[in-house]
Amino acid sequence: MENWSVDQVCNWLRQRNLAELVPKFREEEVSGAALLALNDRMVQQLVKKIGHQAVLMDLIHKYQQQKSGLESLTRSCERASPRFPEVISGKNLKSFFARYKTLQWTSSYALPDFPYDVKCLLAEKKCPDHSMRIRIIEFLQADMTKYLEGSLYPNSQQYNIVVNALLQAYPFLDEDGNGFLLWKRALKDRFKYVRRPIEDDEQVLRNKCKFGHRRGQTRKSSFAENKPDDVQVQAEEEPVHLEGGAMDVHIKWLKQEYMKTQRNWKEVDNRMNVTIEVRRKMIGNKAPLKEILRLFPFLRCPYQLFREFQLLTHMDIYKKTVEILEVYSENILSLYVVRNNPINIMLQENLKRHTEEDILKYMKMTAACLLLPDVFGDDSSLFAAVNEEVKVVTPVLEVKNPFNVNSCEFALYVEREELAQLDDCTMALAALVAAFHVFDIPCPKRIHRTLSFLESLVFEVRSPASLP
Repeated sequence: MENWSVDQVCNWLRQRNLAELVPKFREEEVSGAALLALNDRMVQQLVKKIGHQAVLMDLIHKYQQQKSGLESLTRSCERASPRFPEVISGKNLKSFFARYKTLQWTSSYALPDFPYDVKCLLAEKKCPDHSMRIRIIEFLQADMTKYLEGSLYPNSQQYNIVVNALLQAYPFLDEDGNGFLLWKRALKDRFKYVRRPIEDDEQVLRNKCKFGHRRGQTRKSSFAENKPDDVQVQAEEEPVHLEGGAMDVHIKWLKQEYMKTQRNWKEVDNRMNVTIEVRRKMIGNKAPLKEILRLFPFLRCPYQLFREFQLLTHMDIYKKTVEILEVYSENILSLYVVRNNPINIMLQENLKRHTEEDILKYMKMTAACLLLPDVFGDDSSLFAAVNEEVKVVTPVLEVKNPFNVNSCEFALYVEREELAQLDDCTMALAALVAAFHVFDIPCPKRIHRTLSFLESLVFEVRSPASLP
């Protein structure tokens, strides 16, 4: 952060919903170094709203604490190695350096040195075409694999850090505010593509067995893997005639593109725009959900689900959900009504096992998300099925091992069928709210207060609902 330019600082403010401060920070030429040197008096002069002052100072303090923690860890590492080799050895040494490398990745990840042609294009601030996107993704994937010492399984946090670094360095890549999800999905797809033909790597084989792959078996597309046989057969049928031959061509292309490992996301966006009226007409006429997803399978992708929501409402639900959980998590967890809730008890037990700030924050946000229905006295089974089978037909989350950072799983279910795999609680909560709107599904009365609270914050109503 110390080496950030004024533009990078402004982009950092926008990502944290502090866009109102950008003009003043530009006028005062606040660079990264200047940002970290701000004191309370300077912040009061720069920022008028007390809420923004508090948020800004909190972000600066957290960064400084993280930096000092990393420096302290580095010094302790340097001191401990020569003087106490018997204390930090074997498994303890591996654990010690693994934690150090995680902190190092979080605080100081640097983008790789891109090839000359990629550098030229990025220097000109031109949005890359499909082939250039692939080149950028290839270099990011290779760089991550090198850092992970050959592992082909980054965790969600590491994907987030790399994509954030890319968008902070080149803000113009964040097209229409959806760049984060687009680049993250492309990077994950690249890792899947690299893992696909591997038959001699122990870690890859172990994970293939874990998730149902067998040696020598041809891997199906993600669409074919996760759907029942009748849906797979339907996906090979000719598209129905809706609005003439041109519409059929778009629908057929979308279905074929969905089956690919590497997708042309820019063209997907264009064709989803062209077909939105047909899609909304089908949804308005209460067409079966299976038929809608057969013709428009990209609605299974969280990014496209959020994009569809944005086309309908002009709201970025993912960013809004991040803001909601960050603002309300501590308040929710402090309420008396959830003190003895099993989710809260599970959270407290897991908090004792970790000290890393990012992991603690992730766990608290996850718990706050899952406790929302209990806060409003709603039926939590209509909101999320935690470590149990989904039993309701309305949109609901399936959550497994919510506080295990290595094995937690989130999925969105509609009509008791999995619609999408989700990375974390933030994406899961955003997908749940979006599904009700995108598929025009009436909200059950027993979950109405929870969703009304979330929607009032997403849509920025003048008098938003508040916590009880």
